[in-house]
Amino acid sequence: MYREPHLQKKSDECAALWYTWFELYCNKDQKAKELRKEWCQCADELGEMIHQEFLTNPRYKDMELFPGKRKPPR
Repeated sequence: MYREPHLQKKSDECAALWYTWFELYCNKDQKAKELRKEWCQCADELGEMIHQEFLTNPRYKDMELFPGKRKPPR
């Protein structure tokens, strides 16, 4: 899904955590709560990595997030 290998690796890591968490959650395992925290942390880290990639990668330098608008709709 991502062009950048480090982002794809992190995304795959987060996906694996989610699938493991979901299986534990469906089986009412007590470890599910802790694994959910790990998955949330992984997703937060991935979001930050994507943000940094957007800020530092020349590919996205002149990209308009909301074409024709100065700010996102609120």
